[in-house]
Amino acid sequence: MKPISILCRVAPIVFSMSAVAASGIQPDLLYHNYCSVCHGDKGDGNSRARNSLKPPPRDFTQPGQANRDAMVQIVTHGKPGTAMVGWKTQLSGAEIEAVVDYVRTRFVSGPASPGLPPVAGVSGIHAHGGRASPPAAGVSVAEPAVRRLPTVRVDMSLPYIGGLKGTASQGKAFYDDNCATCHGVKGDGQGPRAYFIRPVPRDFLSDEARMTLNRPALQAAISAGRLGTEMPAWSKVIDEQQIADVAEYVLQSFILTAPANTRSQ
Repeated sequence: MKPISILCRVAPIVFSMSAVAASGIQPDLLYHNYCSVCHGDKGDGNSRARNSLKPPPRDFTQPGQANRDAMVQIVTHGKPGTAMVGWKTQLSGAEIEAVVDYVRTRFVSGPASPGLPPVAGVSGIHAHGGRASPPAAGVSVAEPAVRRLPTVRVDMSLPYIGGLKGTASQGKAFYDDNCATCHGVKGDGQGPRAYFIRPVPRDFLSDEARMTLNRPALQAAISAGRLGTEMPAWSKVIDEQQIADVAEYVLQSFILTAPANTRSQ
């Protein structure tokens, strides 16, 4: 009877994923945009945010995961005492159920959910428009785009909101551990994870960045994240002073540095 028991537990997930496909919801894309920043691209919690989260993000590949209903509740309302926030204001109920089923289908192992083959049409980084392998050496990951530069440069002398004073030397370690994987160690948007991120990570050496990203702008972006991008809201992870420190590191190391001194020709 054991095979029948397993089939009964697997069938609802398969049926649910089929219904999701018919609805037009893309759970792989939802996971990539909302979850992978903490739980990792492979669902194992091995992400750029891991070292800053206490407790660390859930590793979905380990046995003993919560059941489906509990996972839906956690994604909806968050989990107290952790960095896991509720997504009910960002995602619909159907989208939340879809991303939970995606997690259980792709990553979860052990008694809570038996392993299933990959969902049809979903194949790792192909699922969110990336490439199967990094670009060749010397090839830029930036996509051609025409951007209108502002006619007036923002005031780069404006202070941080709340009277904070950022210390670049204090922000360097956090940047190297958590930001460089996307924005690159040189701040050029060429980090090792950048090749499959769309839109591509911010290039702090660009003319646009140099004209628009002052202290308040950096503080706001790091704190609240950027909707429609991979940039997470770090205010869920670090405090206001740490945000000011990493913002100051970005400002001093990349944005206020003369282009000729930072961008290789």
